[in-house]
Amino acid sequence: MRKLEGYEEIGLIGYPCDGEYIAVVGTGAHSWLLGGELCESPDAALARQATALRRYYPDSASLVLATIVGDELVSIRDYETASRQTSPEFDYARRSLEERK
Repeated sequence: MRKLEGYEEIGLIGYPCDGEYIAVVGTGAHSWLLGGELCESPDAALARQATALRRYYPDSASLVLATIVGDELVSIRDYETASRQTSPEFDYARRSLEERK
């Protein structure tokens, strides 16, 4: 758990709402959030968000689900791992992302 940096807050659509964000993190020693969006429900909407979000960031960046409470980044989960544990809509988004690469 860590405090969000100012530039991370600016890059998150829907912030300062608490919740799950579909986001992109850069590569390197730290998991800096490059940008993202507050997750919608149901899962089909999340899959659509993930597919759209990925095209705006470098190929080396990773798609994640980030939990934010207040100004704290509580957890970051790999989108690929989360997709296998939830619903078929996540698999659809993953396949769409692979096709764009």
